[in-house]
Amino acid sequence: MELDEAEKASIAGGSGSREAGGRVADVSPPRDPAEAWERALSSQFRNLISFARERDCLLTRADLPSLDYGKGGMEHEIFHDPHEDRFWKSTFAGFAGFGPSGYSTPFGYLRRLRLSNLVFGDDVRFEGIWERPDGPGIVTSQRYILPDPMAGVPTMEAVCEFMTGLGFTRDGENVSFLRESDGVLAQDAHPRNYIRAVDGDIYAIDVQPFLEKGRPWEEVHAFEDVAR
Repeated sequence: MELDEAEKASIAGGSGSREAGGRVADVSPPRDPAEAWERALSSQFRNLISFARERDCLLTRADLPSLDYGKGGMEHEIFHDPHEDRFWKSTFAGFAGFGPSGYSTPFGYLRRLRLSNLVFGDDVRFEGIWERPDGPGIVTSQRYILPDPMAGVPTMEAVCEFMTGLGFTRDGENVSFLRESDGVLAQDAHPRNYIRAVDGDIYAIDVQPFLEKGRPWEEVHAFEDVAR
């Protein structure tokens, strides 16, 4: 399933209109940022569970691929079926990954993945919601890329060359890049979040792109339009 359907559902309540999300947004925010995050997290997960139930993608462990690779970084558990060409990821129970200021919301997490598809030519898909006793997880899938057996993790120099080819400029010595032309900031862009494939091409797999506040989504440059 395309990510934008789930993204909209997270703030609209199931597959209904987006007016519900607007009403929530009109409520005066609480003074405590942690309380605001908890409120948004709970509300958006409820919406996504309703949406998943309607779309028949409310998952159990039996619906996920058989091989469990455990934790993959700070956001996900990784699953794979050796007969399939995609890896599946679930956010940790009750969480929705990380944003630029800490823990993300489901809406923010799904939007970030959709931006990654656009900016880096990825094909992350929404597979459903895994409902567990200790909290729901957002399940997505991502294509399997066969890494170069000798140099599967590219050097930082190669990463910089790849990002420069997409119009980004590195932020000093930090592992973040900015594309000023459309306001896309790529964070957590260290070499382990890229793969060099057997054909020599480099792919961004877990880089976190964000759009600067006030920059329109419609002006974001698609990967196929700028890659060289």
